[in-house]
Amino acid sequence: MLMDAENLMEIIREEYDVIDAGETISKVIPFLEKYEDSPHAILVRDGKKIVGVIRERDLLRGSVMVNPHETKIRSFVVKTGILRIAELDPLKLARRFIEDSTPFVIVQLNGKYGLIYINDFLELLKDELKKIRVREVMNPDVITVRTYESAAKALATMRNHGIDRIVVVDDNHRVSGILTVKDVVDRIISPRKRARMGEGSGEKEKTLSIMVESVMSYPVVTVEARDSVADVIDLMIGNRISSVVVTRDRLPEGIVIKKDILEYYLGKSIPISYDIQIVTRDVELDEFEKDAISKDINKFMKKFKDFFKNALISIYIKRHKEIFRGLPLIFVRMKLTTEKKTFLVSGESWGVEFAVHATLKKLEREVLKEKELLLDQRMQQRVVEEFLE
Repeated sequence: MLMDAENLMEIIREEYDVIDAGETISKVIPFLEKYEDSPHAILVRDGKKIVGVIRERDLLRGSVMVNPHETKIRSFVVKTGILRIAELDPLKLARRFIEDSTPFVIVQLNGKYGLIYINDFLELLKDELKKIRVREVMNPDVITVRTYESAAKALATMRNHGIDRIVVVDDNHRVSGILTVKDVVDRIISPRKRARMGEGSGEKEKTLSIMVESVMSYPVVTVEARDSVADVIDLMIGNRISSVVVTRDRLPEGIVIKKDILEYYLGKSIPISYDIQIVTRDVELDEFEKDAISKDINKFMKKFKDFFKNALISIYIKRHKEIFRGLPLIFVRMKLTTEKKTFLVSGESWGVEFAVHATLKKLEREVLKEKELLLDQRMQQRVVEEFLE
């Protein structure tokens, strides 16, 4: 059964708290304990207008990096869209979840507000995804860290890749655990701050130099690429987690977060459209290179299909005279033209396939910055500066 507005009306909840943007963080922290075992939402009001929400992960980071009794809520508010009841439909709701990156979407009711939580929405979506396999929605680029490496390195790696979790592997590259930014805050940073304030005396103080193995979460909930996405949704909701690791013989093959599922659903409903123009100089592409470039571009567009629907990618490939181990030095310039912005990057490497791939990674970083998908680097830097001395 396909979802419609009537189905969505049935999952709207009206329980939430409202706090003024001018209040301090300390006033909102007690809400976290109040709703520890149930879904909760904290809307932020500036004057008479709801301007956004407070996400728990931002609040947790903020409370340990600044003085919560002095810092205002408006410093951590996440500005969100608000759906009017008349425009409520599954596609618009999915887009709101993706663009706002929040666990709930605000719906404007008659003189008040309602909320639709992502888990409730995914529960409705399950029937449409029973025949979809995990391999179709997973992100195959699994960023990992070794069990014996430091939490500081894991945190820096997460920051550099614009992610908020990292898969932990052993020396044989088998999955051992998972580490999130929240784990670092809860198990290292918050206890350090409490110790500085005279609490928790006698506890052994952890630092960011501690091994990842000591603070990671385990066992990890894993699935296989052939599993159903509907089953993944059940695992996420049942275990109260936001991601699963895709493995084969305990080796990581991919990762799935809730946003991946919504992006797949949206992408299937609203196909993306893009054109590729390739100009070469002193180099002739063979079929293998053309296929590799096409796969790289398709992967890139799939990753950002929620950001732009129409795009033109112009690629200029030039061969230099230098050769290393049989591979020529290749210069690549890429221009991505979208309805939002035009991006321009360039790069060099040995061989066409590697040069295009490296330049596409540069392009990806530029798009991530524009989307503001990277974790709040200012906050993360303050964590490193304060606790990695």
